[in-house]
Amino acid sequence: MKRMMLPLWALLLVVACGDNPSSADNGLPESSSSSKIESSSSTKAESSSSSKIASSSSKKIASSSSSSCHSKPDPESSSSSSKKKKSSSSSMTLSSSSETLSSSSSSCHSKPEPESSSSSSHQSGPDPESSSSEVLSDPSKIFEIRKPKPDVLPCEIPAGGEYFMRDTLSQQDIICTYDYNGEQGFLYVQLTPISCSGGMSITPGHYNVDKAEFYVNGEFADVSNVEYEWGGNHHVEKLNFTYNGNVFRYAQSTMGWGGRPCQRMDCLKVFESDGKTYVENGCNERSLPIVCGSVNYKGEVPDFTDKYEICEGDPRTLGYEVEY
Repeated sequence: MKRMMLPLWALLLVVACGDNPSSADNGLPESSSSSKIESSSSTKAESSSSSKIASSSSKKIASSSSSSCHSKPDPESSSSSSKKKKSSSSSMTLSSSSETLSSSSSSCHSKPEPESSSSSSHQSGPDPESSSSEVLSDPSKIFEIRKPKPDVLPCEIPAGGEYFMRDTLSQQDIICTYDYNGEQGFLYVQLTPISCSGGMSITPGHYNVDKAEFYVNGEFADVSNVEYEWGGNHHVEKLNFTYNGNVFRYAQSTMGWGGRPCQRMDCLKVFESDGKTYVENGCNERSLPIVCGSVNYKGEVPDFTDKYEICEGDPRTLGYEVEY
């Protein structure tokens, strides 16, 4: 048998492989595994960094949101947050948080201020004192004044033979002052003619009382048995009503020639409940003066300045004693 003699370089190769066999077997794979480990470590580090940045940003944004209604965000905090943006995940987190912050900030200012809301719910009314003084002197601030209608009742009265007197009558609304026994106020009566009367001319016969309101000492009071008389061809008016058990009558305290009044009703008579027994005749000496006037067709109230004067031709000025 022949012995094989190996060359010296082959022996050296065998010795080298025998000392570190893993080196010969894993040279290339070791490099690949190292690369994978390094890549995995890098990914984990980056993911961990992103989580920390997102967590840090969320905490800072939450803190900023709670104080955003009263203070501006910290510039350093905003700067440090922007410097730590190293991944798309972090960027998306910050973007989402930024939208939350914006929504939170706007909601802080969307609610109305309690004081301003409270003040707007109160409405100021007129001053009671000035309002009261105006009401006492101006019945248009007391009553709901209507506009009387003209020509509501056509009339035709025989005048002899084939002749007739024709006319139309209108509504008449009267307001009179009231001043008796320490009480002051107004009586407002709405009247509509329902019949005609003839003589020298056509005059209203009877009126329907559409409405009667009595306002005395700052409040409304009940009245009853309200009646108005035109007073025939001479127009000697009378207005009666019952209040507190007494009958009151507006009438005239002066007459001119032929028993014709020269002004509207100007005085007040007070009777017992029977309407005949005097409590006080305030017309003889005009001891109970009042002022009456009519509402015009525009709904304007008359002037209640007392312009009383004794009529020309009054019997008393001629030396006669008369009772009104």
